[in-house]
Amino acid sequence: MSFFRSVFFLLLLVNASFLGYDYYKGGHIGENLVFHARNLDAQTVQAQFHQVVQDVKGFKPDMIAGKVNAAFAQLKDINSLQDVLTLVRDKTSPGGGVITKDGNVYVLTQDNFYKVIDGSRPALVEFYAPWCGHCKTLAPVYAELGDAFAHSDDVIIAKVNADDHRDLGAAFGVQGFPTLKWFPKGVTTSAGVVDYSSGRDLNALSKFVHEKSGVRPRIRATVSHVKTLTTANFHDLVDDKQSGTLVEFYASWCGHCKNLAPIYEKVGNAFANEPNCHVAKIDADIERAIGTEYDISGFPTIKFFPANGGDPIPFEGARTEAGFLEFLNEKCGTHRVVGGTLNTLAGRIAELDKAATEFIKGDDTKRQQVFAAANESVAAQGNSKYAKYYVKLMEKILEQGNAFIAKESARVNKIIKSNTVTPAKLDDFTIRQNILNVFDGKADPIDQ
Repeated sequence: MSFFRSVFFLLLLVNASFLGYDYYKGGHIGENLVFHARNLDAQTVQAQFHQVVQDVKGFKPDMIAGKVNAAFAQLKDINSLQDVLTLVRDKTSPGGGVITKDGNVYVLTQDNFYKVIDGSRPALVEFYAPWCGHCKTLAPVYAELGDAFAHSDDVIIAKVNADDHRDLGAAFGVQGFPTLKWFPKGVTTSAGVVDYSSGRDLNALSKFVHEKSGVRPRIRATVSHVKTLTTANFHDLVDDKQSGTLVEFYASWCGHCKNLAPIYEKVGNAFANEPNCHVAKIDADIERAIGTEYDISGFPTIKFFPANGGDPIPFEGARTEAGFLEFLNEKCGTHRVVGGTLNTLAGRIAELDKAATEFIKGDDTKRQQVFAAANESVAAQGNSKYAKYYVKLMEKILEQGNAFIAKESARVNKIIKSNTVTPAKLDDFTIRQNILNVFDGKADPIDQ
């Protein structure tokens, strides 16, 4: 008995020394432990107890290996007492149990998992890793799923970084990313959890959650700017010598095609106002004559059909919104950026950029000369709307002085930020702002 008493007092002394050292170093582990003890509720204790019981009952070699690997993964970064302090401080921090959301998706951690997944409501949980490519592809779709069920308190859409919180991943048998699991109402442990194995598009996910929970999703109706082609209309579009067309050859059953779909829709939206650059798709599994004509042997295959009627160009870049935009800007001579807006070069004319710079730097006589020359060059620019805008600005400056540029720039910028204009109008005012920036000295003239 005296041996156990000695061990007890030794452990007590070690813990007291550790907490004292932490306090001396400015830490609050002791205070945090007291905080957690005061805020411990019966529901959390019960959930944790049931988890332990279920884990013990269901222990298998692979689960034990997973927990051991997770433990070693944490220990490999511990090289000093300070590393131990940092680890314990992170684990005991009161903020760790705070329930937060990313949009309308609950963000789960080791500390708040059982506060959210408490059995009171069914839940779909994504176990992901931030470095995982498939997880990044799923992210915008999963965010939309959260939005679709945000109106109801009867179901939870959640996610957990299982690379950071490996104990949770191990507890629920997660072996790859992303893994989606359905927690029926009343279930808080691995027993009774259902693996999700259907499509990773919004329709498939929302249908699954609706069938399991009875809650109807509210999915915003969106207009697609990706043109759907068939054998009948395919050549009408891709053979148009006035415009270039990006075409995705896909199959409805193809998983990679489904993952690409939300990204491709963003590309279509970005080019919705570009009359000479189209984004289209064709189900080459159904329209097999077209697939055969262009030697389509896998899905998705993406090709660009240039405006000059040349041979189609395979798209081999990154299948991200930025990757597609970079490719199409090069091929179509456009200036789109991620999100669909225009970059700072859009609408600008090299010859008139140079004239605007000379105009601003010149005296009254020089300005009159530049203005006259710019007026004559408008015809050479095809009397384009934005060539005329350069000249209009020069005319206003001659009448009102340089102060007009600051006043007009503030007006245009206010409209751009108002979120009340149509996409076409937003493009128009963005181009105006780009030209104003040349007169204001905020942008250098572009080369030919």
